[in-house]
Amino acid sequence: MNRILIYFVLVQVFLLGFLLRFIYERLKLARRIDTRNTLIFSLIFTAMMLIWASWFVMSPLDPWRFDLPGVIRWSGMAAFILGLILVFGALLKLKSVENIEFLATTGIFSRIRHPMYLGFILWILGWAVYNGAIFSLIPGSVGIANILYWRSLEEAEMKALYGETYTAYSNRTWF
Repeated sequence: MNRILIYFVLVQVFLLGFLLRFIYERLKLARRIDTRNTLIFSLIFTAMMLIWASWFVMSPLDPWRFDLPGVIRWSGMAAFILGLILVFGALLKLKSVENIEFLATTGIFSRIRHPMYLGFILWILGWAVYNGAIFSLIPGSVGIANILYWRSLEEAEMKALYGETYTAYSNRTWF
């Protein structure tokens, strides 16, 4: 199959995954789905895996790659690795990705409220820069906008659940 065709198929998979997650978040907000339903969780987890798998394959295939200076490329790799550390550090602390019933404020969460979302953003930016995949930042920006949307929903939910405790926590942490 043609490299450009593969690239655009992966762009569609990437964007479709974010669309599915957006719909999930809207249904969750409207209380129209049960987030503890194993089938729903499996579908959303699969969509998330497709998002990340498509991104990591898509960016190196970007048909309009730029040859960036080494220091910029390796800064992208550093951002990507920092993103990995943030995501997996948050996962170790939370031990889940959904239906978490406590306010995490220690470890990585003592400095960053949403390390997993920040890590996802760093994955997108870092991987694109490392691969010189500047064109890929167009669909990547759609992904980042979705991640920021998830963050805003979570902020509202945490304020509703934890009130002043969360407000005080958010005043002393970043992102």
